[in-house]
Amino acid sequence: MGVPERFNGASIRLGALPERHDSVVCLLFDGDRPVLVRHRERAWEFPGGHVEPGESIEATVRREAREEAGAELGEVHVAGHYVLAGGHTTVVTHARVRELRPLSGAFETVEVRVFETLPAALSWDDGIYAHLLRSLGLPGAAPLGG
Repeated sequence: MGVPERFNGASIRLGALPERHDSVVCLLFDGDRPVLVRHRERAWEFPGGHVEPGESIEATVRREAREEAGAELGEVHVAGHYVLAGGHTTVVTHARVRELRPLSGAFETVEVRVFETLPAALSWDDGIYAHLLRSLGLPGAAPLGG
């Protein structure tokens, strides 16, 4: 683990943290089912976002999951990171939901849903979510070729 892998223009490195990062994403699960949020201007995505000054990875993940999904998390696992072609660096984490509360309406997400597999209408069509799920051995990616 830790060797960079190129995937659809991104450099993915599992098992390693970057020197600097802009944001975090949390591959969020209710049992073995992915939990995604619908962004008011995009489509479905895993919760995540920019790091506040001085905020740890875990604190960012917990804050973003609470704001965007109304989720209180169990243990947070840091899995690695990816760098998009433009240089945007995101730390990848995954966690299970302990509790889901109604959305406050104060943030950019308008709906939270538990899926069997990733929906077709994702905010980004780069395939990174499904690739990360498969690479990390997590549930929710549709079978390849299916």
